[in-house]
Amino acid sequence: MGFGVVSLLNAVFRRAFTSAGLRPSSVAVDAETTLHFWAHPSLLPSSSSDGDDKQRGRRPVAVLIHGFGPDPTWQWAAQVGPLSRHFDLVVPTLLFFGASTTRAPDRSDAFQAAAIAKLLGAVAVGGEEGRVVHVVGTSYGGLVAYHLARALQQQQGGAAGAGAGGWTVGKVAVCSSDLAKGAEDDRALAAKGGVADVTELMVPADTKALRRLMAICAHGPPKYLPECLARDLLRCFAVQREGKIELIKGIASGHGFEITPLPQEVLIVWGEFDQIFPVAKAHKVKEKLGEKAKLRIIPNTGHLPHQEDSKLFNQILLDFLLPPPSSSNGIAAGK
Repeated sequence: MGFGVVSLLNAVFRRAFTSAGLRPSSVAVDAETTLHFWAHPSLLPSSSSDGDDKQRGRRPVAVLIHGFGPDPTWQWAAQVGPLSRHFDLVVPTLLFFGASTTRAPDRSDAFQAAAIAKLLGAVAVGGEEGRVVHVVGTSYGGLVAYHLARALQQQQGGAAGAGAGGWTVGKVAVCSSDLAKGAEDDRALAAKGGVADVTELMVPADTKALRRLMAICAHGPPKYLPECLARDLLRCFAVQREGKIELIKGIASGHGFEITPLPQEVLIVWGEFDQIFPVAKAHKVKEKLGEKAKLRIIPNTGHLPHQEDSKLFNQILLDFLLPPPSSSNGIAAGK
């Protein structure tokens, strides 16, 4: 039964991506690293886009960066449809998740961001002058999103908003992502999960640990999960497990990296009852990111507000990323 349910869910989530116009692809971003990703055909290398694709190709781009857990199709299935109506999407699979691979020794979130920056250079994102690229990340993906915004800025010599290839870094959104977390936060989370080390919780090795993780992640976790289904779900988490453990140990903020404000507008979204990163951390992240950061807390959700209340999350994200109606109608403020 478990195999059937998980296989069905996998097909449903992939269908959400293809229905949003996304297609899978892979790019060798350098001699050691290959990234798998989903994107609109107009952004794929050697894509022969039709007229409609070229029209869409003038739209802004949104990069969606997933966190720990199953395939990114599972994590962003509820977002790709609504967002694809307004943006061309790029959804990378992070290194040590799924088909993305590297032979490089670096395991930091900054290295993940550098790989995505190279991916954006390889696809058609920079094909038009002034093309806007927004960056969105959840949980661990929020850490990567922060470093990606920094990397894209630095590629243009540090100019605010400007990125390489003639396009512009737009806005940045991080969801349930403690950018300033340290070793003491990992110890507290491990204690909450009843494990000796946080990696035992975040990268479960057995169904007992998986159940602990599910209980902490969601505000309303399933009350009953058959063991056969739990075993099959575990396989989704167990892909390249040792590599994921190294990623947790390589998180830059845990090695003295200082978070500083970004030049872009930043949206911070948090679940009211997040047990991975308690909501008090959201206010600390906002303080670190400065005056251009705004915070929205989604009621009655835990660490996965984009899944637990996807309708509200999507509306908050779209309200943030889309220009105000007066801008889209060409009406200048004050005229």
